[in-house]
Amino acid sequence: MNDCVLEQPEPLLYGTPSITIRKNISRNGGQPFEDSDVLVLSSRSTHSKDSTQLYLDLRLSKPLLPESTIKWGFAGIRVTLSSTPLRFRWNHYIDSQGRDGSPDEGTMTSCDGEEVETGIGINPETGEQEQYEERWIDQPVPPRTSFAFLTSSREPSDSTGFIAILGDHALAMRQNHSPNDTEFQAVRMRISTSSSPEVLFKQDADALLPLLESALSGVDNWKGSPWQHGQEITLQENRWTVWDAGMTGEN
Repeated sequence: MNDCVLEQPEPLLYGTPSITIRKNISRNGGQPFEDSDVLVLSSRSTHSKDSTQLYLDLRLSKPLLPESTIKWGFAGIRVTLSSTPLRFRWNHYIDSQGRDGSPDEGTMTSCDGEEVETGIGINPETGEQEQYEERWIDQPVPPRTSFAFLTSSREPSDSTGFIAILGDHALAMRQNHSPNDTEFQAVRMRISTSSSPEVLFKQDADALLPLLESALSGVDNWKGSPWQHGQEITLQENRWTVWDAGMTGEN
């Protein structure tokens, strides 16, 4: 796999990448419910006052089956708006519901080991702005777990494709920015050390799945020398940029 490291300095990354699942959601003060299998994979953060991280968020109909449907899928950069209260904005650079420019912002608090997110956002079922509360649970990421977060362009905002590999999970999503091409491609895989990766879900992914498999192969072949932030790599003859990669518990 050919690669090269870009010469310009890159921002340092800190913290630990995260695996987050949603416990439930309530809208407009109603009863909490969960109709989706929600997985969010997030990179480490850049060290700046408006700390940013790359994320992929895929929400599939329950139960999770190969024939599940996408309730909502999006990916981009999360920006910290304030620390007191802790408030984020999730920029959607690709979005299965389309990109209308509406801000996706929420305030985070902790309660009984769960992260509680509150805000006003689009209900993908109705297309309307509604008050919501989501409860999130972070899954443990053991030390020395390999991870990689990739974008199809150097700038995430220009990217049409995003890949995340972390722990037992791998996600890939892609969507052209052309207004005449609304096809949303997605793959979710389960990774195991004792067997081959398993495709749990895919949609319109004939070209995307080989890219994800190529990325998984690249991670397997690190041999102690992970990709570096800002590095360009080749996946299936396509150039991708490493946003974040490494092993947990290591700098």
